Amino acid sequence: MNLPEGLRFDDYELVRIQIVNFIKDYVKLAGVSKAVLGLSGGIDSSLVAALACEAIGPENVLGIMMPVDKEKDAKNIADAKLLAETLNMPSEIFELKKAVAVYDSLNLDKVARGNLAARLRMVTWYARANQENRLVLGTGNKTELMIGYFTKYGDGGSDVLPIGELYKVNVRELSDHIGIPEPIIKKAPSAGLWEGQTDENEIGISYDYLDSILFLHLEKGMSEKEIVEWGIDESKVMKVMKMKARTQHKRNPLPRPNLRLVTKH
Repeated sequence: MNLPEGLRFDDYELVRIQIVNFIKDYVKLAGVSKAVLGLSGGIDSSLVAALACEAIGPENVLGIMMPVDKEKDAKNIADAKLLAETLNMPSEIFELKKAVAVYDSLNLDKVARGNLAARLRMVTWYARANQENRLVLGTGNKTELMIGYFTKYGDGGSDVLPIGELYKVNVRELSDHIGIPEPIIKKAPSAGLWEGQTDENEIGISYDYLDSILFLHLEKGMSEKEIVEWGIDESKVMKVMKMKARTQHKRNPLPRPNLRLVTKH
């Protein structure tokens, strides 16, 4: 499909510089010198890792590969190792199989079990961050954030989101610009929460449509009707709008009672 004008950036070198400086400045503001992130072998984590290595030095960026099962996730592990070797950054593998198995008595379904794995990953990042005074780098992009395609207190748990203002198409194009290995760029995006899982199959709509609908709504201020008139099928538009509304709680601060409304009589 034809993407909306303005969705793609004109100058990805400038985008690279801005994100690198953002990471560098935030690490300094946090009073640390090192960072940690989950390294999945996918494009989002690979891009964040590369930009972080440029910002604070590869020796200061730790990538943790956390498959539920190392044997079943061998391809993603190989891609993550390739990325780490290309960047000359330290990396390690922490298999989650035994940790997930502790919860077998709960008889969790596939989705709940996948979310459990995502939350165990977050716990691992912060364990290393606490131990070694590191900042936790999130790897979520704007498309996924706006439709709530992340696990609350899982992959959504981090200190900062370096690519949180990039739609998926921007992630792909910036990754190509800075030289992320081509097999990683072309691989079908997946959260790796269960065998055979891919983002687009689970969401039920392609990233090109997701990016376009969200961009037209958020950046161009178009209503659902205007987006349909622009040329996108109404069922796709409504699906994305419903996902955005239904997951608003993931993006909002935790609700608290306003006790200032309580007055004495």
